[in-house]
Amino acid sequence: MRRFFILLAAFVLAALAAAAIYNIPAVNDRLSWRVELLASRVRKIIAPQPETLPTPSYPIAAPPTFAIETPANPPITQPPNSLTPQLPSADSPTVTPEPMPLPLVYDLPSSVLLEASRREPQLQNNCGAATLVGDLTYWGWQGSEPDAPAWNASGKDIRWQKDIAAVIKPGGGVDKNLMPYELVNYAVDYAGLNAVIRYGGDIDTLRLFVANGYPVIIERGFREEEHQLAGEGWEGHYGYVKGYDDDQRIAYTQDSFKWQDINYPRPYDDLLRDWRDFNYVYIILYSSSRTAEVTALLGPDADPIANYNHALAKAQAETQQLTDPTELAFAWFNVGTSLTLLERYADAAAAFDQARSYGALPWRMLWYQTGMYKAYYHSGRYQDVIDLAGVTLQTPGLEESYYWRGWAYYQMGNLGGAVADMRAALDTHPAWDQALAALAQWGLNP
Repeated sequence: MRRFFILLAAFVLAALAAAAIYNIPAVNDRLSWRVELLASRVRKIIAPQPETLPTPSYPIAAPPTFAIETPANPPITQPPNSLTPQLPSADSPTVTPEPMPLPLVYDLPSSVLLEASRREPQLQNNCGAATLVGDLTYWGWQGSEPDAPAWNASGKDIRWQKDIAAVIKPGGGVDKNLMPYELVNYAVDYAGLNAVIRYGGDIDTLRLFVANGYPVIIERGFREEEHQLAGEGWEGHYGYVKGYDDDQRIAYTQDSFKWQDINYPRPYDDLLRDWRDFNYVYIILYSSSRTAEVTALLGPDADPIANYNHALAKAQAETQQLTDPTELAFAWFNVGTSLTLLERYADAAAAFDQARSYGALPWRMLWYQTGMYKAYYHSGRYQDVIDLAGVTLQTPGLEESYYWRGWAYYQMGNLGGAVADMRAALDTHPAWDQALAALAQWGLNP
């Protein structure tokens, strides 16, 4: 018996020592992604994750065609139009230095490569913050210059992405994704820059902005043959385009996962295929003095509603042109995303039904793009929201999924489930204004 207690005490001490060592920042940065990968594989053994989102359990109509129009913007019931960029805070951020403006270029050269900016290898689930570091420093942002370097196993200083993540991912590694609007809010509030999010981009969009000195942040699919994490399948991923070569049909990117390659090349065709997975979304950062330049370069897409209609037209065209079931599923999902942006929720729900009908949408899809929840919610299809969120939340750490399921529970009279989900959202993203507002509307405290 005495030996048993000695062994037990030794085990407890070893566990405490291991936990203490693991929580040393340099050690945690190196090991956290391995721990997450192991946890993911254990979850797959205990409760296997479906490879794709579930198909609709009811018959769906024939593929519809949606008019390209400007909506009347009818009133929307709660929850409000949430998960969209927020206005900058009242605090005046320090404006960063910027390159001198040049005359706009429309006769584009055959190749361009913008100057290098800070590269940080991403921490686990942190490609958004690491990508933002590169674009912000391109525009002269100084980040955490006074802070002590934070070295990770790569031998690279990663302190600036950690500072960004501390603001927009306050839950730490628990929060698995950053939305484009969260990157934009940080650039506006903390770096003194302006930013736009647009959809429906193409290679010419990238070429035009890069040739005029603007890197372009994109969100895209990241397939297993590229990231080479066996068994992990499709993921979402940020990077930014900093150059191109028309003769080789290659875009040069700065990629936080492939960070060893300073100008990570992506063939045009591969980039477009992967970019399709996210409705060809792109982010442009710029200073207020360059607003006229960016407006001119955007052209008709400077108007958000016109841009959403442009993206809708592009996605609908692809539903007619593509033949591969997976690519068709992404194209229909993009139709739904664009219709959701236009607040045409019933139409969007029908498009999302088409996307799901192929049985090809990756199971992580709603980690990154939550328009499907919003469209189904505003169409009164609360059970669909609950079912899809339940599948997605087999992997925890997704505040948007908790948020939309919470609202769906609320509409179905399940206040206990609603409150539990909003509080789970706050566990993932502490002090998140969307979840706090929902609880306040229900007359509850966090």
